[in-house]
Amino acid sequence: MNHALQLRAVWVLLLFAVGFTVVSARLIQLQILRHAKYQEEAMRAQCRVIPVPALRGRILDCQRRIFAQSVPVVDLYIDGKLATEDPGRLDQVARLLGLPPAELRARLSPVRRNELLQPELDPAVADQLRALTPKYRPLIFTDRIKRVYPNGWEGSHVIGFTNQVPLQMDDWEKAINTEQGMLGIEQALDYYLAGRAGERRVVLDKTGREIPAYRMSDHQPQNGCDIVLTIDQVIQHAIEEEADQLMRQYTPATVSILVLRPATGEVLGLTNRPTFDPGNRRTMSDLASLRNCTLTDIYEPGSTFKIVTAAAVLSEGVATLETPIYCENGAFYYAGTTLRDTHENGTLTVRRALEVSSNIAFAKLGLALGPDKLYRQIRLMGFGERAQETKYALPGEQKGLLRPTDKWSKISLTRVPIGYEIGVTNLQMTMAMASVANGGQLVRPLFIKAIVDPNGRVVREFAPQVVRRVIPADVAAQLRQTLAGVVSDEGTAQGAQVEGWTVAGKTGTARKFINGHYEHGAYYSSFIGFVPADQPQFLISIMVNQPRGQVYGGKVAGPAFSSIATKVAQQLNMIAGGPPRELAKGAVSR
Repeated sequence: MNHALQLRAVWVLLLFAVGFTVVSARLIQLQILRHAKYQEEAMRAQCRVIPVPALRGRILDCQRRIFAQSVPVVDLYIDGKLATEDPGRLDQVARLLGLPPAELRARLSPVRRNELLQPELDPAVADQLRALTPKYRPLIFTDRIKRVYPNGWEGSHVIGFTNQVPLQMDDWEKAINTEQGMLGIEQALDYYLAGRAGERRVVLDKTGREIPAYRMSDHQPQNGCDIVLTIDQVIQHAIEEEADQLMRQYTPATVSILVLRPATGEVLGLTNRPTFDPGNRRTMSDLASLRNCTLTDIYEPGSTFKIVTAAAVLSEGVATLETPIYCENGAFYYAGTTLRDTHENGTLTVRRALEVSSNIAFAKLGLALGPDKLYRQIRLMGFGERAQETKYALPGEQKGLLRPTDKWSKISLTRVPIGYEIGVTNLQMTMAMASVANGGQLVRPLFIKAIVDPNGRVVREFAPQVVRRVIPADVAAQLRQTLAGVVSDEGTAQGAQVEGWTVAGKTGTARKFINGHYEHGAYYSSFIGFVPADQPQFLISIMVNQPRGQVYGGKVAGPAFSSIATKVAQQLNMIAGGPPRELAKGAVSR
């Protein structure tokens, strides 16, 4: 009997020993061998990763004036259920918000748990309301970042706008809204503007409150870089006003105005109509308003294109400015069609033909050149290719339309020289004229001056780029002198004259091709000119699509040019009748 009891006791002790050994082994495994793993899992269960959004970089003009910036704002929401259960402080909340208490109470409903009460709270009011939150739970404060555009629609096609898009990382507790660039510089340099979101890692107790002693390392957000443009805000404002005036006076379909330094390609201003306000979504309902038609719209330029033909004629030695051309008394019959001038001209020199914009004279010059030489000059001056460098380019630019010579018809050689049967953008046409103004070099249009990090350090500077020489310097000088005659009392652009300055430029009045034929009464009216004629400091291109009441480029766009040029000369601190102060600065390649 005792033996059985002893045996049983041994088994009980053995079982206790085995059990203790198993438990001990498990404790050793948990507390020593796998301690780090389980501690990490426990911390992860209590840890929250709270994303901290980065502040998007600013877009600035050439003088560091603000075109676009992001600012933190606070929206106030209210929990309708909690507010109706505890209405004691509603009157105080209403007074701080400047609302009648009855109006605030009327907006509350127990079924609306997250009712927007006041967007973009005044910071002082927000601080006063936050003082109520420890005792008044219905108030919900939501922090966000808002993109603001202080100048409204001015420069909108260059600047662009942003959309709110959700950003979610694997270990984040929730997604955050970030700004993504759409159109313009906002899109082209989104990588630099966006920055990088940070993280705040916290440990919570069982009630969901942070335990400060266990706060883990934070990763501060990296704010976006600032983009400094070549645009001058004062000049931009001047061309916006003139675009509005053209819309009121002629009610055209579109208007495109571009101002730049011909020596460097720096764009000082660009605007289009229709347009939009990047800070007001209601102005974007019409997609046409978002189109940067300076870059996107292809049109037949008409007589402004005669500068290309003249450049080819003089460069190839086919004629000189004094070569006489018989202009058929205003009607030239060739290859079964008749080409007409607006005046019954007899014999004109090449110089005079350019001044009065004779279609017949330039058609005959085209025939003298031949298709290959003319086509080569057209390609040299940038047509049939995009004007911008691909990287960092404003989106949407078109190459235009330039058919190879084997696709030309019998009359193409008389039509292409006068700006028909070819499609260009206003940007291309402007850069071609800039090559005449700057001595014969095709330059890239330059919209961006520098990228600057949040600490003020320059990440990258953008220098002017010469693409290639397109005409000899002496030919460019001859053309500048001749184009000054276009803006004289005997030329087609008397309205483009600027008091105190000699202006050079070229008018264009091209009939529109609509539904298979050239529509009577529908025209592209344009003028491209530069000031001063001998040492050009700036160039202005104005294209008005289908003006009503008046159609000639010299009459429609010429006066607008004069008005803008007067303001630009003042802004650039140029002295009429003397050497331009800005010449050295504008001409140096940085």
